[in-house]
Amino acid sequence: MIFFVFICSLILIAVMEKLSRRDDLRRLYVTFSADMDLVEPDEIITLRYTVCNTSRFPLLYVGFGLQLNDAVAVREDAEWSARHVSRSFTGMCVDHHFYLLPRRRFSGVVHLSMKRRGVFDLGQCYLETSDLLGLKPAVRTRDIGVRVVCTAGRCPLEKLQTLGGFLGNVSVRRFIHEDPTMLLGYRDYTGREPMKQISWFQTAKAGHLTVRVFDHTVEHNVTLLLNMEASSPRISEQCLTLTRMVCEQLEARKIPYAFYSNGDMQSLPEGLGRSHLFFILRRIGLSRLAGYRSFSALVDRCIAHRSGTDSYIVVTPALSGAGQQALRRLQAYSDTKLCVLFGEEKRT
Repeated sequence: MIFFVFICSLILIAVMEKLSRRDDLRRLYVTFSADMDLVEPDEIITLRYTVCNTSRFPLLYVGFGLQLNDAVAVREDAEWSARHVSRSFTGMCVDHHFYLLPRRRFSGVVHLSMKRRGVFDLGQCYLETSDLLGLKPAVRTRDIGVRVVCTAGRCPLEKLQTLGGFLGNVSVRRFIHEDPTMLLGYRDYTGREPMKQISWFQTAKAGHLTVRVFDHTVEHNVTLLLNMEASSPRISEQCLTLTRMVCEQLEARKIPYAFYSNGDMQSLPEGLGRSHLFFILRRIGLSRLAGYRSFSALVDRCIAHRSGTDSYIVVTPALSGAGQQALRRLQAYSDTKLCVLFGEEKRT
C-alpha cells in the first residue's frame, strides 16, 4: 500500500512538473501607465503596473522586477523599500515575487522622481516563471515603455528682481492704452479679462460669459529671447531655469508673450495659457543645449517680426562684443528698457 501511494505521488509530481514546463511567458502580460509625462526635478510621479495570467493554469512562481534608469529615484517609505528595492550599478531595482491563479492579475504602484533635467525612458522590466521543481526557469525582458520629460527646476525669486519691476510696468501700460470708446466686437471669456469687461447683455444672449473687445491706441507686446550660443553646460542650464521662471511669471500676470530662441528650443508665436506654457516647459526638458545661430541673427529675426511697440526680455550667457552690439540694436527697437537676465550666479 505504501509503495502504491509512493508510485502515485511520483506520477502526480511528474504530471505537475510536465504541466508546469509549458511556455507560460506567452500567456503572461504586463502593462504600465504613469500619471504624468512632464515633471520637474524631484516631483513625484506614480507608475502603475499590472501582471496578468491569461492561461487556464496557475503559475506557482512569478518574478517581476523593474530595472530603473540611473536618473530615476524611488520615493517610497523605508518599510516598502526594504522589502522591494535594491541597488545595482545601473540604478534602482524594484522586485516582486508571487503566484498567479488562472485568469488573475497582480497590480501595484511605485512612486518615482527624476533627479535631473532631460528626457528619460524609465528603464526595463523582467518577468520570470519556473517549473514546479525549479529546474527550468524562463525569463523575459522588455522596456517599460514609459518616457518622462523632466523640465528645468525653479530658482529663488530673488534672482528675478529686475524682471519684477519690468513686468509691473508692462502690466500698467497694457491697461492704460486700452480705449473703451473703440469697441471692436465680442468674444468668449477666457478668465484673463477683468470683470468690468464682461458684457452681461451678450452673455445672456449667448448663454455663456462674453467680453467686449476694445481697440488699443497702442498694442504692447512682450517677446522673450533665449540665447543658446555655446556656453558651459552649467550656465546653459541656468539659462533654461531662468526661462522657465520668466514664463511662469508672465503667465501669473496674464501677460501674453512670444518666444524666440537660436537653438533647439525652437520658437513660439505670442500666446498665453496652459498649452502655451506646456510647449515651452516640454522643449526645455527635451533640449540638448544645442545652438544653431548667433545671437545677432536671433536679434535680427525678432526685429523683422516686431509688431506694435514691443518690449523684450533677454535670457543669455555673458555676451561678447558682437553680442553687446546686437543687444544695443535690439534696444533701439524696444519701447521700454530691455530686461536682460544673465545665466551666471553673480549677474542675475
